[in-house]
Amino acid sequence: MPLTPRGTITAVVALLLMAAAQSPPPSNVQRVPPEQALAILGHTVTDPSGKTIGRLVDVLVDNNGDPQAAVIDFGGFMGVGSRKIAVQWSTLHFAPANSKQPITLDLSQDQIKAAPEFKDTTKPAPVVVAPDSSSH
Repeated sequence: MPLTPRGTITAVVALLLMAAAQSPPPSNVQRVPPEQALAILGHTVTDPSGKTIGRLVDVLVDNNGDPQAAVIDFGGFMGVGSRKIAVQWSTLHFAPANSKQPITLDLSQDQIKAAPEFKDTTKPAPVVVAPDSSSH
């Protein structure tokens, strides 16, 4: 028995309702205010005095997806003369509400200068670790 236009519409509606009933429930959405979160890639990094020293260009994570290190690009002009180093995640301090100094690196200029360059992503990364606070 051929379907009439009304019968075709009813069949299409029934199929749509069945498909909707089988689709997973929508994900919960949490809204995070801008003063509580910060998109960090590409952001400038400052030293503790507020001087701009570089730009955060990558994050190195472990097998669980937890950040272990950040790659910071220091100096250069349009990619010429720039130098990238990887620093231990704990050496960074984040302040999303502070627009002038949202990311601060807690390393001295001497530690930054002495750090090995981060070049080859296929080899273990040389990561500059936080100074030992127990020796102060």
